Amino acid sequence: MAFSAAVAPAWPLAGAACALPAALVAVQRVHSGAHYSSDVAAGAAIGLVAAALARVTPRLLIHRMG
Repeated sequence: MAFSAAVAPAWPLAGAACALPAALVAVQRVHSGAHYSSDVAAGAAIGLVAAALARVTPRLLIHRMG
């Protein structure tokens, strides 16, 4: 999920192509009983936050150093 969210702003088609398998894996993990839906949702949220931080952090560092 984090990779999909990080790639999507730069390459929307690649981000969508990566998001589909990520969503299918998430559904499969809940369906197989390996995880609760709340686990999958929390993991997706953590991935989205991590992707956002990965996009924003370099700009913030450059702004502070420059």
